[in-house]
Amino acid sequence: MSDAPEQESSSGFARIVTLGSATVLIATQTIAASVAGGWAVAGFLGLGEYGAYALEGIGLCLGVWAVVTFVRTALKNDPARPRA
Repeated sequence: MSDAPEQESSSGFARIVTLGSATVLIATQTIAASVAGGWAVAGFLGLGEYGAYALEGIGLCLGVWAVVTFVRTALKNDPARPRA
């Protein structure tokens, strides 16, 4: 008997499902927080309806950028991905 722990090799499908699930979770939380932050700042500063829309749009863009950055980094650091 060996004292070394056995390594389980996870399938490509399992990694895809995990990355997809993490992306959905992180995307919804990040984008919702970004838009809500824009709404809260606009309300605090009294910018009105159009000011709130503008800050929510900026927050949405920042949230989408953060999600895209997360997905790119996750795909780049996937251990099963062949290195160039």
